Amino acid sequence: MRKFTDAEKQQLQAEIETEQERQQAIQEVIQSDEKRLTETKLVLSNLWRYGFLAGVLCLLAFNVFLLLKWTGSSHVPYVNLVVAFGLLFHHIAFYFTKTGWPSLVMKTIATIWVVFAVAYAGWALYIQLA
Repeated sequence: MRKFTDAEKQQLQAEIETEQERQQAIQEVIQSDEKRLTETKLVLSNLWRYGFLAGVLCLLAFNVFLLLKWTGSSHVPYVNLVVAFGLLFHHIAFYFTKTGWPSLVMKTIATIWVVFAVAYAGWALYIQLA
């Protein structure tokens, strides 16, 4: 087995240190990219969460306005209101409550409301067609 001279040992040590510095620089770049990606995901998540909530609340307000405007005997305006409340309950249950009993309660309310909304919409459609 060949023995290395001091100059060769120093050259190999310098190459090892250069490679370690390069690996460290790569790790720093990866960590900064992950941090930026996490921040971007957080911004988009909040935009979706609060933007959709604002949209659902506007839809709900519009449906209340339509309900107050139409004072006829038709059951169709109530269907819009029931669907808007269903969207609101679902969005709160799955995007604002994450763990614990509030999440369980809201998911239960959202599920019961979906069943009610489907039954009510079917009944309103039956009444309209009859």
